[in-house]
Amino acid sequence: MAFRKSKATKATKTKEAVTDQVTDRTDDLMAALEAAREAITRATNAASRKGAELGKEATRAADKLLPERARQRRREAARRRNRKLLAGAAGLTLLGVAFSRLAGGKGDRERLERQAEHDAGRAAESTSDA
Repeated sequence: MAFRKSKATKATKTKEAVTDQVTDRTDDLMAALEAAREAITRATNAASRKGAELGKEATRAADKLLPERARQRRREAARRRNRKLLAGAAGLTLLGVAFSRLAGGKGDRERLERQAEHDAGRAAESTSDA
C-alpha cells in the first residue's frame, strides 16, 4: 500500500502543478485580451479623428478640381440653413398668434369689464326695486 500512496501523492502534486500552470496562462491571456481591447479602442478613436481630417482634405481637393460642384454644394447648404431658419421663425410666429388669441385682445377685456359693470348695475337696480 505504501507504493500506491506515493503514486497518489505524485498524481496530486502533478495535478496541482498543472492547475497552477493553467491558472497562470489564463491570467496572462486575460491581461493580453484587456490590453488588446484598449489598443483597439485607442486605434478606433485615432482613426475616426484622422478619417474626419481626411474627409475635409478630400472635399477641399474636390473643390479645387470641380469649382462648379463646390459652389452647388455651398448653395445647397445655404438653402438648408435658410429653410431651418424660416421654419423656426414660422413656428415662433404661430406660437405668438396662438398666445395672443388665447389671451384675447385689449378691446375684448374692456368690453368684458363694461359688460360686468352693466350686469352689476342691473343687479343693483333689481334689488333696489324689490
